[in-house]
Amino acid sequence: MAVRMCPHCKTEITAPEAAARSNDIECPKCGTRLEVAPGSRTISTLAGLAAGTIAWRLSTGSTSDLGGVLPTLYAFLAFGIVSPLVLMVTANLRNAPAVLAPEPAHASSPAGHGGGGLDAGHH
Repeated sequence: MAVRMCPHCKTEITAPEAAARSNDIECPKCGTRLEVAPGSRTISTLAGLAAGTIAWRLSTGSTSDLGGVLPTLYAFLAFGIVSPLVLMVTANLRNAPAVLAPEPAHASSPAGHGGGGLDAGHH
């Protein structure tokens, strides 16, 4: 099975791990930083939106006091349940982009503070 496997060492990553940590998965064997591929995310999002739309349409038209709130609640819950379940099934892993090391915001000038401003030397 080609899904949820490290592309380097072919170690299988568990489905809950892939769904919970989709941006920063670390392979337990080789330590490679992985992420879920965009195609898998798109499929799970579309499935969640479809489930939410179906739940909303089925629950509209209620005559109870909560008739205006329940369709939105059911759509939200359907999306929140279906989307991660589909992601667990379809998650395809790829190499994550390298994490850049933080750099200082400003390079200090050789003369220290105020070395080259508009009023340099006019104190």
